[in-house]
Amino acid sequence: MSLLAVWGVSEMTSTEAIQDNIQLVSLTNSKRVVLKDVGANTEAVIKRLEFERDVLQHVTKQGLVVALPLLTQAGKPYHIASGRVYRLSHWITNNFVEPRTDDERTRLYRSYGSAIARFHLALTTYQDASILSRTWRTDLDNKLLQQTIPTVLSHLDQALLPAFTAAMGEIKQDMALAFEGLPEQPIIWDCHSGNVAVNDLEVTGFIDCDHISIAPRIHDLADFLVHLIKWGIGDARAEQTWIALFPQVLCGYESISLLSMQERNALYYAMVAIPLIFMEFFYKENHIEPIHLELRLFHWLVQRRKVIQSRL
Repeated sequence: MSLLAVWGVSEMTSTEAIQDNIQLVSLTNSKRVVLKDVGANTEAVIKRLEFERDVLQHVTKQGLVVALPLLTQAGKPYHIASGRVYRLSHWITNNFVEPRTDDERTRLYRSYGSAIARFHLALTTYQDASILSRTWRTDLDNKLLQQTIPTVLSHLDQALLPAFTAAMGEIKQDMALAFEGLPEQPIIWDCHSGNVAVNDLEVTGFIDCDHISIAPRIHDLADFLVHLIKWGIGDARAEQTWIALFPQVLCGYESISLLSMQERNALYYAMVAIPLIFMEFFYKENHIEPIHLELRLFHWLVQRRKVIQSRL
């Protein structure tokens, strides 16, 4: 793979497609690296990669294991070839095995939570006076009320509007109050188990950290928690297990960094916000198929408001 030569890599033994745009490359020295086709060569993509490298280099110095973009021999965290932008990073050990018991799942969930908290603490020490010009900010209060919900309402099938409007009516006012004045910091933003490497029920590192931005830190926790159940809705056992054990993620988190009462009270509403944000994104991308899953998740969370809040 001649692309790797710009990183000084010349000898490899095999390649394996992890995704359409991601290759796992095994080297002759028994090490492995990950080559990702980030996208078309645009100024925005280049600036984003440079920002990602700066932030991840900082958190690496704080002791975190992340997929840090490696520098080419020209000193850049990317390489451009045939109009495409590529990044290379070391492989982080990732041998996930589904937990077999509640005790194993508790151990894993606590490891998830403590790892996210350590990442958040490392991000709070990142200093960049121009950060708001290098990434985006998610103001949950204004985004949900002024952008996300109106977008969903304007696109949702008319037959689905009455149930959606009724559900929003149950939570909208409380959601607005809960989000008001939440503290913000750099966060992972795209925080779900697919982007967390695990080995033997312990987190080994974070991969694909290309959405770091400014928002309340509970956005990451909410995102992570709802993704643990999103594809299990309708499976009674999966639902019961999630209700019983999702607080273990928070236990792990608070073993490193305590949530304020304001953050804890807002967490349920941040969870409900996640499928709404995804619905908005998919509508804007005219990608209709996934919207049904997000809408189902939204209603499931609203219907279980009392039991979820009682577990927070």
